[in-house]
Amino acid sequence: MAVPDRSVSPVGASRFEKPFNPVVRLAGSTKSGTSSKNTSPTSTHNPASANNMSSHHSEPSVASTMQSATPTTAPSSVESTTVPTSPTHDLPHSPPATAWFARFRSDPDLSLTASDACPDRATLAAVYDLPIHQADGTAQPFGTLFDPAYALHQRQMLIFIRHFYCGACQAYLQAISASITKSDYFRIPTPTSIFVIGCGAPDLIPVYKRITGCPFPIFADPSRQLFKKLGMRTSMNIGAKRPEYMSEISAPAWAWGQVTTVKERVRAEELRKRDILRGGNPMQIGGEFLFDEGEVVWCHRMRNYRNHAEVAVMRKVLELDE
Repeated sequence: MAVPDRSVSPVGASRFEKPFNPVVRLAGSTKSGTSSKNTSPTSTHNPASANNMSSHHSEPSVASTMQSATPTTAPSSVESTTVPTSPTHDLPHSPPATAWFARFRSDPDLSLTASDACPDRATLAAVYDLPIHQADGTAQPFGTLFDPAYALHQRQMLIFIRHFYCGACQAYLQAISASITKSDYFRIPTPTSIFVIGCGAPDLIPVYKRITGCPFPIFADPSRQLFKKLGMRTSMNIGAKRPEYMSEISAPAWAWGQVTTVKERVRAEELRKRDILRGGNPMQIGGEFLFDEGEVVWCHRMRNYRNHAEVAVMRKVLELDE
């Protein structure tokens, strides 16, 4: 007898690779072929193999056993073929995360925490190898921050800031650092790393950390490719509403502070005068992205120069507050 074509998944299908097609001993009956078609997973994929196997006979007791077992075991065997066989199945479309973040879209009291459109897997694959730079100029792929194979924690909160001389972003990081203390950081229910990414020269990072007192790792993307591909645009909109993290800084004071900041940086011993031009594109705006097991589950993109997600929103997204 010829070996039938193995056209079914090997996972859980061994009992059905040679389906029995017993001859029903009734005069003029042709139901044996119909029974094989209806009960054999193999016959739906490869009719030829079902025909080849039609000549296979078995003892009545064995045939009756198979007929009675088929309706209950065949579905479970077919379902078992859906067991993930690729790491991509493990990336989160996890019900717990989806259910938890769904409340941001349904609770009117949490409207400020509603997510913008999150980058899909294709976008994340496109930006994975884009370089980000540490203060000493060392480059690493952006994907190493959130890839579960490299990440220290399950989640990562990425804060994209404007140029390194932006007083609004400096005030924001100061507010974030004051609100999320070391003790708060270690009581975040789901372990989360927090990173900051700017668009200026990487060697300006040490001065920026000193000014803001930011305890979180800071990287630089001078090319701004990450900003562009993740949907963060350029703008000349200063914003009509003063954010909470700038509640003590009026718009005129902030604007004048920008000039003062630049003057102070020019006089700073650790900076050269030409470094003032390397702080980053002054029209670039940023945002915040929360990754969970390699995928973005929440994000907020700035609409103007003073539109970072409020500190209270960040605390809720990180599950520090209800």
